[in-house]
Amino acid sequence: MYDFYSQIKNFIVSIRDSHLSFGMDYTVYKPNLILKVLGSFLPFSIYINDDKKMYLLQRSTTGGISVDVPQEVINNENVAVKTINGEDPFDIIRKFGKKYIGFNSPHAQFEKACSTFVFAILEEIPLTKEYLNTPITIIWENGESVSVTYSILKLPLSSITMKRPLQMKQLKQRFEPRITLEEIKSENEMIKRMKREEGINQYYASKDDSVYCSSSSNINKLEIFSFNPESSYIKSYEETISKCIDLFDSNDYPIQVVFSTNEEENVIYSQWIEKILSAYDDVDMIVSGRISNFTESVMKREYGNILDDPHICRVRESYVSPEVLGEWYTNPNIIKYDDVEHKVSQPSVMKWEPMKLMRKPRKPTEIVVYTDPLCYSGCSTITKGLKEWGSAIIVGYGGDIYGEDKEFEVGLTSSNAINVNDIDEDNILKQYGYSLKISLLERYKHNYNYNENIPIEFLTDVVDERIRVSSSTYYRERITEETKKIVEKYKTKCNQKNKRLVKRDSRCDKEINIQHGHGGYECGDNGEWSTKCVLAYCDSGYKFDYINNKCIEDVCVYPPNPSNGAQRMTINIFLIIIGIITLIL
Repeated sequence: MYDFYSQIKNFIVSIRDSHLSFGMDYTVYKPNLILKVLGSFLPFSIYINDDKKMYLLQRSTTGGISVDVPQEVINNENVAVKTINGEDPFDIIRKFGKKYIGFNSPHAQFEKACSTFVFAILEEIPLTKEYLNTPITIIWENGESVSVTYSILKLPLSSITMKRPLQMKQLKQRFEPRITLEEIKSENEMIKRMKREEGINQYYASKDDSVYCSSSSNINKLEIFSFNPESSYIKSYEETISKCIDLFDSNDYPIQVVFSTNEEENVIYSQWIEKILSAYDDVDMIVSGRISNFTESVMKREYGNILDDPHICRVRESYVSPEVLGEWYTNPNIIKYDDVEHKVSQPSVMKWEPMKLMRKPRKPTEIVVYTDPLCYSGCSTITKGLKEWGSAIIVGYGGDIYGEDKEFEVGLTSSNAINVNDIDEDNILKQYGYSLKISLLERYKHNYNYNENIPIEFLTDVVDERIRVSSSTYYRERITEETKKIVEKYKTKCNQKNKRLVKRDSRCDKEINIQHGHGGYECGDNGEWSTKCVLAYCDSGYKFDYINNKCIEDVCVYPPNPSNGAQRMTINIFLIIIGIITLIL
C-alpha cells in the first residue's frame, strides 16, 4: 500500500499544481490513516543565516518525545555546513524540493524543502524505504563530520485535529526564532515580549493567532497567517481586523503587511483584506468552471447561486439544484491550446460583499507587502490582485537565498479548489479512506471584454523588491527597518518593470482628462518616477479598464437598460403608481 501511495503522490507532484492534492481522509478510519500520524525526521533543523550559509540546530524534542542528538550536531551548531553527502548543502535541498514538492516555483520548492527535508508527515512526503534507510553524511567547514539516518515517529491521533493550532504556533515561532518554549506557551508573555522589543503602544491579535496588527516606529503593521478561521474563531478574527482598521485610521503612517505560508482561503476574507489595503481595486473575481460532470454537479448544488453574469449583474442560477443549468454553462467557451480543446463555462463574477474599510486609505507607495514563496490560495488572491492594480509595493523574503529574483513570484495560484469528498460523500476514494482536492474555477485578470484565455495561475507576476534574508531569520524589527528604506526609496525611485505601480498625484487628474479617472506619474525606464501622467484609478462606482485606458460604469451600480425596455418600463410604471398614490393622499 505504501509503495502504491508513493507512486500516486509522485505523479501529483510532477503535475506542479498546488491546488491538486491527494491524501488521507481522517474522518474515515481506515488502516491507511496511519500515514497521517507517522513522521520521518532528522535530529536537527535547518537554519540559514544572513551570511548565506546553512547551519544545523539540534532538535531536542519532536512531538513531545526526546530526540537522541549526535554530539557532533550539538558541538557544531555555530559552524556552517560544507557538504551533505558530498554535495553543496543548498543543492541537496534544491534536489529534494524538485523531487518531492509539488510547486512550480524554484523558490517555493526550496522553502518547503527546508522544513520537509528534516521533518515530514509520510502522508505529505512518502519517502521510499530505501531513501529513509540511506545514511546522510554531513561535513562542517571545520572538517568535523557525522552520519545520520531518518527516524520514524508516531504522533497521537489527536494531532490530526490539532494540526492547525500547532501550525499557528510554529509560524509565530518562526517570526521570533529565539523565543523560549515558555513564551510560546503563554500568549500574554508573547505579547509582552513584542511590546518590549518594539515599543508597541497598541496591538491586536485574534484568538487563533491568525491576525495580528500593531503600530510602532511610525509604521502600521499587519500580519496574516490565515484567511480561513475556524467557525469558533470567526467573530474574533473579524473583530481583530476591524480594530486594525481603526488603528491604521488613527494615524498617517505607511502600512506594512506580512503574509506567511497561507494555504486554504475563505474568499470573503482575502477580498476584504485587499479592499482594505486598496479601496479602488476591483476585487470581484472573474472565473470560469472547467466543463465536466463533477463541475456540473457542483454548479447545481451551490456555485451557480454565487456566480453573477458580469454583463447585467444578475445571479447565474436563481434556484438551488436546477434540473438544467443555463446557457452560461451549457454553451461553454472553447479555448484552444495548439491541438487541445479546453471547455470552460462562460465567464462569471464572484462578487465581494461589502465590509468595513479604511477611512484614510494609503497610496500604493505607502503600502509595503511582504510575501514568502509559499503564498498561494488566499494569499495569492491578494498579492496577484495588488500587483494587477498596482496598489502596493510587493517584497519577497525567504526562498532560495541564491535563487534569481526574476523567479520569485508574488503568488503561486489563486484558483478556486474543492475537496471531492465534500461534494460526493460516497465516491470510491472516500470509501477507501482517501481524499482528493482539485481546482474547480479558473480565475482571470480583469479584462472587461471577458475574453481572457489564460488563468492567472499560469501568469508569472514577480515581486518589486526582495530582501536578502531567509524566512528562518525574519524579525519584526528588521522588517520594519526594511519598510522604512523601501518607502523612502519609492519617493523618487521605482520598479521600471512594473508600469502598473504609479506614483499617485492629484496634479495629474487634469492632465489625463479622463472622466471619473485619477492619475499619477508613471515609472520611467531609468527606474525613477517620470513626469508622464497616466490613469491610476477610477471613482467608486466605476471600474478601471486598464486595457482600454478608461473608466467604465460598474453594471451593478449603473444597471444597463435592456434592449426591450422592460426594466425601464417597470421603473416608469412604479413611478406612475407612486404619483397616483400621492395625488390621492
